[in-house]
Amino acid sequence: MNLLLCALLLQFTTTLALGQPARQSNPSTLPHQPRALVQSLYQQVMARHPHDTPGGADMKIFAPYLSKALLHRIDLAKACSDDWDRRNSEPHLKAEMDSKFGVFYGERWSAEPRTFKIERTQSEKDGSSRVYVNLTSGGSPARRYTWRVAAVVLREDGHYLIDDVIYINDATYDYPEDKPADRRLSEYLAAGCDGPRWIGYSLPDQPAALIQSLYEQVVAHTPGGIPSGIDWKIFAPYMSKTLLHRIDDFNACVADWDRRPQDPRYPEKPPFGIFESGIFSGGDELTGPRSFNVERTQVEQDGSVRVYVRLKWWDAPVNKRADDRREYTSAGRPLIWQVAPIVGRENGRLVVDDVIFLKDAALNLNVDGRLSQSLSRGCDGPRWVGYRNQ
Repeated sequence: MNLLLCALLLQFTTTLALGQPARQSNPSTLPHQPRALVQSLYQQVMARHPHDTPGGADMKIFAPYLSKALLHRIDLAKACSDDWDRRNSEPHLKAEMDSKFGVFYGERWSAEPRTFKIERTQSEKDGSSRVYVNLTSGGSPARRYTWRVAAVVLREDGHYLIDDVIYINDATYDYPEDKPADRRLSEYLAAGCDGPRWIGYSLPDQPAALIQSLYEQVVAHTPGGIPSGIDWKIFAPYMSKTLLHRIDDFNACVADWDRRPQDPRYPEKPPFGIFESGIFSGGDELTGPRSFNVERTQVEQDGSVRVYVRLKWWDAPVNKRADDRREYTSAGRPLIWQVAPIVGRENGRLVVDDVIFLKDAALNLNVDGRLSQSLSRGCDGPRWVGYRNQ
């Protein structure tokens, strides 16, 4: 073995020992201004559309753009993902959901970005810069849409590098109190993980405590529809293999519906009510409870446990505008309803297998509903069959 090869192997081994992926090219070859750096990065993004954390050939392209801290976060996220795969007998369910997430542009179910435009650069108090990027999807003009992200750029070892990506929420809210904080790439990488370890096996081992932990996350994140991106990594560890598989079939059914000729009864909007629901709480206003209380547990004949949870929701505004004539639900007189997650034991740990949405005459809920029913409505496994067959 010659001296040059020995030196290269020693450098590679040292890099692995430090937990940092080896850069494949010198950052000095990249642009020396934040705007130009981000322009160069998104040219690569448009060409490659990397899903989830970059790896293999993608990592060779993108690693030179990234700070040491972001590279380390990616290392931990990959280790956590590997830990999840080792513990979960159906890792494809996780992989399929993660593949929908583009780390440099966020969650886009219907399309990937096809064009981009750098909008502006903003200096921050900590010395970093935010470079705002406008992204546009492909498809016909009628279905094309745009959204924004902001790359966080800092100076490190004499070079400008990307330390994070902010996924900007440009949705309009009646009141600022309702608008959640913008999410970040760093948050996505760490979600569902305790460093390099997947948190599924560190969740509470008592039914009431598990559901207490679950609904703390529900109130904090208010997941609407099928959890994805950051929400998927947070909530999937609570779910049983059966529930994960139902979600897998549901996603396949949605894709099957999307491939079929357009149904005149549903010209644009997918006919799946679960997209407007919270899978742990209910539909419409019930999607985002503001508080909860675990009330009691009930052991069933099959050994599962129903955990009854009382949820509350009220309107956000504290100071009503003088010209606002709408009626509001206040924190003192909130909307109240009940759900009952079904908890079972799987591979030595507790998981949620289903959720019962309890009937409530005041809410026009005349019968108990189940999450499993919502996931299968209109579907025969992974195939869309329409509601006439249900």
